[in-house]
Amino acid sequence: MSDDRDSDLAETLAEAGRKVGQALTDAVERMRPAFDALADVANLPEVRAVIEFAEKTMRRRPCLCFCSRAHPDDLGVCEKFDAVTTRRFSSDLLGDIEVPQCAPCAAARAAREFAG
Repeated sequence: MSDDRDSDLAETLAEAGRKVGQALTDAVERMRPAFDALADVANLPEVRAVIEFAEKTMRRRPCLCFCSRAHPDDLGVCEKFDAVTTRRFSSDLLGDIEVPQCAPCAAARAAREFAG
């Protein structure tokens, strides 16, 4: 008697699995045109250009040199989103930290330190 119960349970589970699988297949097939359209749009040259620009922008580090304190005579030189080097900065709160700087700010700070 237990063999019949086990086989009934197995058949019930198998049927449930087939129904779930078929439902997932149907759902994916209904969504496929939307995925294809999205892929087509994503491959347009204009969209690729925007995506590549965003990727480049996200890779950039901001210049955090505190221009008004680091080089107050050269405030307009900062390339705010193009830090290429770091400089050690001492803070009472944080201690010594590495601060990203863009090239013009690093040069202005070096010139200020050299001159004074």
